[in-house]
Parts: sequence; structure tokens; C-alpha cells
Amino acid sequence: MEIDFYSLLSGFEELLFFVVLGLGYLAGKARIGSYQLGSPAGVLLAGLFFGALDLPEPSPVLQNIGFILFIYSVGVEAGPHFFSVFLEDGYRYLTLAAVIAATALGLTALLTWALDLDSPMAAGLMAGALTSTPTLAAAQDAILSGMTRIPPAAVDQAVRDIGVAYAITYIFGMVGLITLIRLIPSLARIDLKAESLSLASERGIKDADSEEDSFDEKFPLIRAYEILNEEFIGRSLEEVAFRPKTGCMIQKIKRGDALIEPRKDTVLQKGDQVSLLGQLQHHKGLSEKLGPEVIDADILRIPLTSMKIVVNNRRMVGRKLKDLHLMDYYGCFLNQWVRSNVELPRNFDLTVAKGDVLTLTGTRERLRKLAQDLGSRERDVNQTDFLTLCFGIAAGLFLSTFTVKVGALSVGLGTAGGLLLSGILVGSYGARAHGFGRIPPAASLLLKELGLLFFMAAIGLKAGSGIIEAVLTVGPVIFLCGAAVTIIPVILGFLFGRFVLRLNPAILVGALTGSMTSTPALKIVSDAAGSNIPALGYAGTYTFANVFLAAAGAIIMVIF
Repeated sequence: MEIDFYSLLSGFEELLFFVVLGLGYLAGKARIGSYQLGSPAGVLLAGLFFGALDLPEPSPVLQNIGFILFIYSVGVEAGPHFFSVFLEDGYRYLTLAAVIAATALGLTALLTWALDLDSPMAAGLMAGALTSTPTLAAAQDAILSGMTRIPPAAVDQAVRDIGVAYAITYIFGMVGLITLIRLIPSLARIDLKAESLSLASERGIKDADSEEDSFDEKFPLIRAYEILNEEFIGRSLEEVAFRPKTGCMIQKIKRGDALIEPRKDTVLQKGDQVSLLGQLQHHKGLSEKLGPEVIDADILRIPLTSMKIVVNNRRMVGRKLKDLHLMDYYGCFLNQWVRSNVELPRNFDLTVAKGDVLTLTGTRERLRKLAQDLGSRERDVNQTDFLTLCFGIAAGLFLSTFTVKVGALSVGLGTAGGLLLSGILVGSYGARAHGFGRIPPAASLLLKELGLLFFMAAIGLKAGSGIIEAVLTVGPVIFLCGAAVTIIPVILGFLFGRFVLRLNPAILVGALTGSMTSTPALKIVSDAAGSNIPALGYAGTYTFANVFLAAAGAIIMVIF
């Protein structure tokens, strides 16, 4: 039996689309030196390859569905943090992200004017140079929604040109940024490891990566003691200041054969046996302070467990982590702190933001009480709120229909702006209202990744038919312009952050990767620093950058 694969793919659109997705995802695992290509780039290249073979373009519905899911997911992810200035340097992060987006936009506009480029090519080169899919999506949406001067007959070609320019500049945008991020510390004579340690010492940051050797000593242990010291006998736990004096928290009290749950007004008696939860350093010498250590299964049989808690109680948001009294009030130990899918160092002087996920260890009862006070257990909200998801997307699409006449132009949010705004509002309110608009992390990642790859596959297949001609004609000019748009905003952003905002260099370089929405670049910085402290900067700028860069894509299409 003979199979004509070209004819098969030409006549079976769905098969072609998923072949592009599969081969592209496989190609994304390839490395260029120490750089991994990544699934978006791999799918784009696979789409360009098959598109260059003159295979049919995919249905616009596939591209639109991918676009809608991706942009709305970006908005929901940004929502919990967008309206709040978080961490200690919040306004600096917003300013830095704005400066980099404005520099990229201004430089692209200047190059477009100087070289007489058309607006689709300009938008595509900016999106590829910044490796920003929201920029690409917003630029294409500006054309399709009628916000530009492009005549209806030229719309398809304009959309194709954006994809072509994006493809030409994307690879350098990714590899060039990572290379630049590697070079900046050495050129500026910055020791990222020393700067990370300095900041950790200054702010009392306990960093899981940089302090791995001492982490075991910080983990809580349960030991039991017999109370014989007269200082602790006949007085309430609150009166005797038991927790401050011992550094440990009482879990159970055994008096004779009776087990007693400790409260602040509980009075200890001579011979009471108490089980204490505390760090190893606090248990050292405690037998001399309280009485001899005892082994009793009744009070030592306290199974510890871990729980992930999503912070969405408005009374807790904005408070410093130390003010939550995780050990003092709840007897729970913080293992991990994640914000926007980025792990933060355990710094008790940092503030808690909406949507933060805290992984804690303690007894099941105490963890449940803590979950009620902070927000909710992650497993309790593992179902997607499909009702809000559907109506949230519908609301975003509805908002995109509103326009304002400015001369001969109709200016509005566009589909990208409407979906972003709707997603941000849902994400922001959902972080305060239990369960509203909830999309669990795994589901959010799937929606965002699937939407992005659908969109990239469609872009590649559509741009593939013109990629060879474009590379041979305007390719070198677009490539060089894209390189400038990759390099100059990062350098200017570094100088601005270093000498105007005066950010710590380790946090600044992390913030630059967030401003360029580049997670691979963040990994390079974290490895160089030997710490996850740069993630503080990444988490600070990433949220704002997604919104600012999407706006830049629409603006460049409207002004030219």
C-alpha cells in the first residue's frame, strides 16, 4: 500500500495541525549549545517548514481559539497582583517594566520611520525581538478588529507579514537575550552570588537554594519532656510566655492518663508531660530548662503532614510573612513560597500577595485552621470554575466591540485588550472571593500552553508560504532591527534600574528577565547567582510586562 503523505496532509487539516504541534514540541527539546529551543519556538519552526511546502493554512477558528485561551489565561494569571504593588520594591518593578516596553516601542517606531518599514513588519519584528507572544497577538488583533488603516483586501497579507517578521527575529530574541543576560554581570563587574548573599543577609532572607546545607536544622521536630522546673508550674502558658522562652509550641499535654489540648490559659502542673514542636536548635538544652526528655507514644504520636494553601483572604494580603505567626500561633513550618509559578525565598520580612501558594508542614488540624485563616487549601479548589471561564471570555470579547472614533480611526481595546482586561478583573476578584473564577495551576498551565501552541502553529503555517522570499529580500534588515530591539531596551533597563531605581543587582537582572517575559533567561540568572533571589525581581516585573508589551503591539499598528 502506497501512502502519499503530502496529499494526505493537504486534505486533512486537523492531521496537519497536530503533526505540526507534535513535531514542533519535539523540536523544542533540541538545544543550540546550552540553549534549549523551547516548545513555542519549535512549533513555530515546524509550522514555517510545512507552510513553506505550500500546504494549506489552518482554519482561522483554530488560531482564534488558541489566541483567546492564551490571552485570557495571561490576564487571569496577572490579575491577583496587577492592582497591588507587592514586595518591598513594587513601584520600581512597575517602572522598570514600563521603561523597557516604552524603549522597545520607541525604538521600533524610530526604525520603522527611518527604514520606511510597513507596520505589520514593524510589529512582527518587535514581537519576535522581545519573544513576546502577547505583542504578536495584540498586533494581529489590531488588524483583524479594524483598528488600523490597512484596507480589507490587504488584511490577510498584513497578518502573514507580522508572522514572517516575528519568525525572522524570534530566534535571536531568545538566544540573544540569554547571551546578554549572561554578559551583563561580567561587563558591569557584578558578582551575582555575592550580591545575592548580601541581600539575603541584609533582609534576613532564608533562601532554599543558597542555604541547603542548613535547611534540615530548620525543619521542625517533635520531642516530649516532663515538666519539673518550678518556673513553668502553676502559671498559664500565656503568663509564663512558654513559646518565647522555649522557642517551641506545645502540641499535647499528658496529665496522668488524660490527654489535654493546650490553650493559652492552660496551667501546667508538676509532672505534666508535654510534646513540643520546634526546630533542632530550640530543642538543644531544653531538657535542662524544663525537665528530662521522655518517650511516650500517646503524646509523640502526632503525624506531621504538608499542605498547599492559597492566600486569598483579604485580611492577610499585604501583611509581612512574619506577622502571620505561622509557628507561634499555628505551629506550622513554611517549606515553599510560590508566586506566579516562581519560587520565592523564605523571607519573613516580605509581604504576602493574593494568589501566593504556601506549602506548610504541621499537624492536620493546625493546617486546616491555618488554611481557613489564610484562604483555602489548594486541593479544595482543584476544579476549574468553567462558568466564570466561559462568561469571562465572553465578557472580554464583548468589551472588544466598543470603539471610540479618533479622526478617521476607530480606537478600542480590541480582542486582546478586552480579554486581558476581563482576565485581570476575574483574576483580581477571584483571589479575594473563594472559588470565583478559579483555575488550578495545572489547568491554567494547560490552557495557556495549549492556547499558545495552537496560536504559534497557525502563525507558522500562515507565514511559511512567504518566509523564503522575505528572508531573501528584507530578511537581513528585519533581523538587524530585531537585534537592536532585543539589546538596547535591556541595556537601558539595566542602567535605569542600577543608577535611577538603585535596585540590588541580583534582583535587577532577574527583573530584566521578567520585563522581557523570558523564563529561560531567569534560569540562567538563578544558576549564576546560585540562588532563587533573582526570582523576586522576575515575579515583580513579569505581571506588568505582559500587559505593557501587549499594549505596545497594538500601538505600533495604530500609529503607522
